[in-house]
Amino acid sequence: MRTEQFRKRRRRVLVGAYVVLLLVSTIFRHLHSRSGVPEGMRVASLRTIDQGRAAPGQIKLAFIDTSPDARSMPAVLVHGSPGTSRVFGSVTPALAAGFRVIVPDLPGFGASTHELPDYSFRAHAQYILELLDELRIRKAQLVGFSMGGGVVLSMADIAPERVASIVLLSAIGVQEQELLGSYWVNHVLHGAQLGALWLLREGAPHFGVLDQFPLDTKYARNFYDSDQRPLRSILQRYKGPMLILHGNGDPLVPVSAALEHHHLVPQSQLKVIDGDHFMVFQRPRVILEPMEDFLRLIAQAAQS
Repeated sequence: MRTEQFRKRRRRVLVGAYVVLLLVSTIFRHLHSRSGVPEGMRVASLRTIDQGRAAPGQIKLAFIDTSPDARSMPAVLVHGSPGTSRVFGSVTPALAAGFRVIVPDLPGFGASTHELPDYSFRAHAQYILELLDELRIRKAQLVGFSMGGGVVLSMADIAPERVASIVLLSAIGVQEQELLGSYWVNHVLHGAQLGALWLLREGAPHFGVLDQFPLDTKYARNFYDSDQRPLRSILQRYKGPMLILHGNGDPLVPVSAALEHHHLVPQSQLKVIDGDHFMVFQRPRVILEPMEDFLRLIAQAAQS
């Protein structure tokens, strides 16, 4: 009898300690939530987007603009998921020598608003178009890295007149080359990932440690909310200049995806590089030369 009472008491103590730790952890996370904008970044207030439509409220979009007073057509660099503008840490200053470069922290990431109704790359495309409106930029060249490829392709679909060119850099595209190929199978897997990450973040007293981990619920929502199926037809309809840069050893987006994108956009230029998915920050020099040459050619054509 005493042994059973001891076990019950111990369980109550453990449950009580867990509840107290979780409560203290939640309060600590709230008090130490990230705030402020890193030096060198600006912030724009934009309409909230949900399922393709304006929703109540506004979000804050943090971004780098290397030449705010320039009137030249800018290059907009769009990171993937997870990620921030820092992914282009070596690329941005190199390109800024010859171009106005705009690099946002996509909503849900970095210094931008993290709580959103819609984390899809389609919504991200609308936010960047809003940013261009805010900056009074009529047309831009777009560089999409990884999941950012879905963002820039969606921009070309929503507002083709705003897109001067596209660079797909280790970028996603057709659904058939993503994970297991099937949208619904992938959707279930992304949902399971999202649920597991949410339970871990909210159910474990981690005092903010997990909030700093890049593979968080925002990253999972980005994939769960996004639908790559329309990207094939968007690629087929795109008639503008395109450069496809891809590593032959990419384990996340196979090089076969880049070959298919090149097939769907016959006017595109394809350059397969000896590298993996993360060339943008591991080997930026190998992508800078072809990217600069392409962007410069488009910019010169626009000025003539």
